[in-house]
Amino acid sequence: MRRLISLVLFTLMFGIILGGCGFKDIDKRFFVVAAGIDESGNPNKPFRVTLRLAVTSPKIEPGAGKSQIETIEAKTIAEGVRELKAYVDKELDFGHCKIFMLGEKLARTEMTQALNWMTRRRDIQMIANVSIGKPSAEAILQIQPKTERYPGNTLFLSFGKEGTDSSYTLSEYVFGLRKRLTEKGIDPVLPIIVSERDTYRISQVGLFNKKKLVTTLKPEETQLYNQITKTYLKSSLGGNVEDDPYVLTVGKIRSNYNIKNGPQGKPVVQMIIRINGLLEEAPKMVFEKDWTPIEQELGRQYSKAVVQLLKKFQRYGVDPVGFGIRYRATHYSGGDKTWQDWQRMYPNIDFDVQTHVTIEGTGLIK
Repeated sequence: MRRLISLVLFTLMFGIILGGCGFKDIDKRFFVVAAGIDESGNPNKPFRVTLRLAVTSPKIEPGAGKSQIETIEAKTIAEGVRELKAYVDKELDFGHCKIFMLGEKLARTEMTQALNWMTRRRDIQMIANVSIGKPSAEAILQIQPKTERYPGNTLFLSFGKEGTDSSYTLSEYVFGLRKRLTEKGIDPVLPIIVSERDTYRISQVGLFNKKKLVTTLKPEETQLYNQITKTYLKSSLGGNVEDDPYVLTVGKIRSNYNIKNGPQGKPVVQMIIRINGLLEEAPKMVFEKDWTPIEQELGRQYSKAVVQLLKKFQRYGVDPVGFGIRYRATHYSGGDKTWQDWQRMYPNIDFDVQTHVTIEGTGLIK
């Protein structure tokens, strides 16, 4: 009996010793808060990997965020990360990395290998944000804003719900990008981060086919895309009515669409958009006016802008809204025939957009 107890205790102690061999204390780790992948221009080492490593500090105040930037060129991304371990004295940990950035030049050529690495590495969270760095991911990661409270705080707040809530900013996670790359009927779209002196500007998105970046949207087009693909988005709607400028603060927006056959049998995407909001900018004495003509004119101008945006998607052969998924779900023909039918149909499909604007108030000035 004593031998059995001794054997069990020895086994437990031996297991504890083995289990602790791979563990590294927190003070022996470098937490990667952001990672960038660029095209190096070197055919032998095509990838330029940049990591932003958090330098821990007891202070949490504006300007207290300290970080260390490490960059290397490598044949593959995984080899580059492993080689970067020779440049630091602590173990690299991606468990807190919330930002992965692709350089614009790399995004315009190939992005699947970078995503493949993100989804395979076990310590990378699938809820990390993916974006495009312009002019390069390295240039963006080199910026350390003066207001940053801790490393990566500015970028985290830009994409999260805790900080700014901009209608020009789009968030895309690793798992969402993976879905859009593999799913038939919807294409990837990523936010673009542009360097602006000591800070960033995030007001545009890039449209991808299943392999690379094909075009970018202007800020006003980016807001339109966010409005027609999301609900309850805080944004704005502007237009001129009888040569007077009107700006509506959108408090609620809903959109839905169906794909139907038109009068001559040609398929049409019928989209209905409902917008409620308050007038933030308008001529005086609008309170006593009939708001119906204003609502109708703002709705007409908005519908025209949405149709132009959808035709731009069509012209570049991309479908970031997901019309193809809806068609596959509602027009099943068996096997791959439904998808083949949609591929033939999408370049020539028509768009019918109807916008219903409701003005709920005119502000404080009557």
